[in-house]
Amino acid sequence: MQTENLIVGLGIAGLNLCHQLEKAGKSFIVIDSCPTNSASLIAGGIYNPVVFKRKLKSWNADDLIPALVEAYSEIDARLNITSLHHQFPILKPITSVDDLGQWQRVIQEERLSPYVESIEMGSPEGPFKEGIIANTTVQNGGFLRIGKTLLAYREYLKTKGLLVREEFDYAALKITDSGEEYGDVKADRVIFSEGRFISENPYFSWVPFKPTKGQILTVKTDGSLTPDRIYNHQFLLFPTEQNDVFKLGATYEWDKLDEIPTSASTKELLSKAEKVLNVKFEVLEEKAAIRPMRLWDRRPVICVHPDHKSLFLFNRNGYERRDDSALFRKSNWSISSTVIGNLTRR
Repeated sequence: MQTENLIVGLGIAGLNLCHQLEKAGKSFIVIDSCPTNSASLIAGGIYNPVVFKRKLKSWNADDLIPALVEAYSEIDARLNITSLHHQFPILKPITSVDDLGQWQRVIQEERLSPYVESIEMGSPEGPFKEGIIANTTVQNGGFLRIGKTLLAYREYLKTKGLLVREEFDYAALKITDSGEEYGDVKADRVIFSEGRFISENPYFSWVPFKPTKGQILTVKTDGSLTPDRIYNHQFLLFPTEQNDVFKLGATYEWDKLDEIPTSASTKELLSKAEKVLNVKFEVLEEKAAIRPMRLWDRRPVICVHPDHKSLFLFNRNGYERRDDSALFRKSNWSISSTVIGNLTRR
């Protein structure tokens, strides 16, 4: 088989890359083992134009959110599903006078316009406990049912004969002057989009990633929560497609990296939610996965290999050390449209 692009990995990053390549009329084949417990499958998929901790706009939110909405609207239409929930308000309770003062200054200076433009004094409507002195609502955010999208896209690629369901064998990749060979596939370039498994990739293992374990719960509530908003207060709580059933997440664990849910993480999530919500939760499901992280800003990492110009990295998150290796700097890593444009135009 001859193709322009061999993509290794079909998480949320790989899916978006496939979509853009297809839009550009570029050929591709995907190799992925299709695990049932990947980070993309269990992720909440919430996008928020505001960094609550710093009270700043999320990185490039003004440009990236319209691009996100456009891309996932196209993907929904192609797959004949409804996965994107845009313009879904994100409710942020305020529990301290100091925090209230900071929010008031930010809004007065219009630093978060048009996403946050006012504060309401008092507790918001709903089953909230005492201690909430004000609240604010973020507009133009929302969430994507990533697992639903990813499973549907796997089937879409299978029907088109573009998905090879297997573990990628790095030793079987042959790099030649005329292109790359992998089994019976010949490609102009190979793009690795493996999530946390990139640390095991012999070509990009030097890229500084920091994996972290995250846990998310599926919980049934007592019917007192309205499913028309995302609740955010040291936790994220958002509706599923079932009545009175929500997703509650997520934790960050840096040491014990496995995909086994723990009672400690479940208790942590429930405790955070029950501090502000007078709601009875019944845990229906616990899931955990490992995702790559970039501690300083959690931005994606996209780069070309410094020595093999036909090998690319296209990953959702990375970990940038202050003492980044010379090899990492030499790779000219980027998240700019230049690299993405090069991939779709070649």
